[in-house]
Amino acid sequence: MHQGLFHSYVRLEREKPTAERNLGAPHETMNFSPYDNVPIPLFIADHAGRLEYVNTAWQELICPDPPELWSDAFDATTPERIEHIWDNCVALGGCTETFLRHTEAYQVSCRVFNHAQKTMLLGTVVNVTNQHRVSAESNAILETAVDGIVIIDQDGTIETFNRAAAELFGYSPEEVIGQPVSLLMPEPYRSTHHNFIQHYLTSGLPKIIGIGRELQAIDKNGRLFPMYLAVSEISLEGRKRFTGIIRDLTGQHAAREALTEHRQRLAHVDRLSSMGEMTASIAHEINQPLTAISIYAQTGINLLQRRDTDLAKLQSALDKLNTQSLRAGSIIERIQRFARGQESQREHIDVNELVMDLIKLSESDARLHNIEIVPDLGKGLPKRFADPIQIQQVVLNLIRNAIDAMTEIDCRHGRTITIHTHSLPGHLVEIAVSDLGPGVTEEQRALIFAPFHTTKREGMGMGLSICRSIISEHGGTIGFHNNDGAGATFYFQMPRVNNDE
Repeated sequence: MHQGLFHSYVRLEREKPTAERNLGAPHETMNFSPYDNVPIPLFIADHAGRLEYVNTAWQELICPDPPELWSDAFDATTPERIEHIWDNCVALGGCTETFLRHTEAYQVSCRVFNHAQKTMLLGTVVNVTNQHRVSAESNAILETAVDGIVIIDQDGTIETFNRAAAELFGYSPEEVIGQPVSLLMPEPYRSTHHNFIQHYLTSGLPKIIGIGRELQAIDKNGRLFPMYLAVSEISLEGRKRFTGIIRDLTGQHAAREALTEHRQRLAHVDRLSSMGEMTASIAHEINQPLTAISIYAQTGINLLQRRDTDLAKLQSALDKLNTQSLRAGSIIERIQRFARGQESQREHIDVNELVMDLIKLSESDARLHNIEIVPDLGKGLPKRFADPIQIQQVVLNLIRNAIDAMTEIDCRHGRTITIHTHSLPGHLVEIAVSDLGPGVTEEQRALIFAPFHTTKREGMGMGLSICRSIISEHGGTIGFHNNDGAGATFYFQMPRVNNDE
């Protein structure tokens, strides 16, 4: 609208070369009276800023008594700034700047024109106080935001870089504004980001627009750090802008790693605790083959000392000695495999094989309490991609709890623990341990998986809590229910993952 006014003015001035009104010193006459009633505040000044003309709208908006210099009507407008505006108008054909007058903000648009061999400045004024206030509020929000905010244009050039972003990346806004946003990215993203933007602009197919995701960023010192990036798109003046909201995830990742390490330590402690509780039964199980080895070895010696050695009996004694040696070695191997504290390392495991190994490991403890462990294994179960040590710990914990539940009561329904494995809809594999004990009371239900909660006379009460953490990390669920007849069943379900067979 301002440009249209200016062109109208130039056209009319060419048609009316006489002057009737002059605010400055006498010079070639100019007639501006047709513009007195133009509703847009308008002024004409020379290159030094001296007013030649102001219309009625200007006087009503700014001041009724025009000063000598148009800049005197605004606060903090120096001769240097007038010279800057003049140079921009000459070089670019015009410019627009915002000035303050008391508590109001005004946008002044200026154009240069020639009249009667004199170069003049035509200016229009608009009150933009509300827009200025909104802009100031927006800037305040940007600068006080907790998250880093970076705004780029459709060429990938940084236009806005708030205080949080400056603290996060180590750059001052002056260092990065006008630079490509790829400056904040490590390779290979740095080299491909421009192509990504161009692909989106031409195809319209977004990859991360409107979708938050975790990425790596690089700061001024070359430090890589994890960040959460959410990108949105806006359109201003016909050009696209992209706003990135950035959150540093370094602390979260450190906390996550610390929690994982803590859980691993607790799990290892629990495994060692389990071994301590089972020391008597393990010693009993090992002593059995060792005692047999000693007996068969002595039998062999006695047979060899006889003149009429019965070779068949000697062979039988040696075979039995060898069998018991292998049994002892197998027991020790299972104990070592269970007690070994290792970092989580997942592999494809056969659920039924794992259960059978743990039944063998627990048989001695169960026999001490006249309890039988019975497998009820499903056929054709798919393998699960899991940490075998951790899953062993969960199953052994459930078995041990079942033994404890049946130890000090009169099991009228029998002294049997059943371990079930089967498939469920939704590609789930379930392992369940059922006992014939007293079951879970109403008071125990709410706290059964809580840390440091136990109904035993000894123990830390961390077993089931650790089990829940392990199964949760594997993407599964753990639970329990009382059986219809007697006892309780504790179970956990393992979902299918991409690595599962």
